[in-house]
Amino acid sequence: MDERAVRRARLLSAVTLVCCAVYVAVDVVAQILPPHYSPIHQAESDLAVGPYGFLMSLNFLLRGVLTVCLLSALAMLVPVQRRSWVGMISLGVWSVTSALLAVFPTDILDDPRLVPHPHPTIHGEIHLTLATLGFVAAALGAVLLSRSLRRVRDLAPGVFTRAVAWLSLAGLAVLPLSAVVDHAGGLGERFFLAAVLAWTAATALTAYRAAGTRLSGGRGETLGAPSGTG
Repeated sequence: MDERAVRRARLLSAVTLVCCAVYVAVDVVAQILPPHYSPIHQAESDLAVGPYGFLMSLNFLLRGVLTVCLLSALAMLVPVQRRSWVGMISLGVWSVTSALLAVFPTDILDDPRLVPHPHPTIHGEIHLTLATLGFVAAALGAVLLSRSLRRVRDLAPGVFTRAVAWLSLAGLAVLPLSAVVDHAGGLGERFFLAAVLAWTAATALTAYRAAGTRLSGGRGETLGAPSGTG
């Protein structure tokens, strides 16, 4: 494998890890700042509406960038015949939809402080559609890529990585229920996002270590029969 490609993959993996940390920090700051939306009852997207909404909009863009960085690193490290193309495309959809959320702000229709309650807008409907598509793609991509990466020894996901991949899928399944039961949709969404972000960081860390091993003379041994259908 081209040494320059491995070095780029290592750099992109490191960038992904840094971006994950920055994403969490910005999310916390945006949550603390006015207008103090409820993390239990209100979606993360609501943080993009208000005097400091630009912070969450930038975070949406950052989420798209860090996902592209991880995808690029994996494309450089995983042999073509070992890739899960469905998984990689799904993660690509997650990246694009995340970035587009910054362009189409959400509608806040359930905040009791808003009187009279506003009506849905076109950009709000687009935001909801993008978020739904992106959430499904993120969970699907995490699970499928975790399965396919087991065929590459130095990229094989550990127990934690596999667990958070499946937790993202479980979180996606219970997300509609959490919005109905005690109006805890915000909490359910944050659980899902935390699982996806944890999977992203864990996979990036594995890729960073694998690239380092290959640069030092080690080899990523593939396991099992070739598969590219994921």
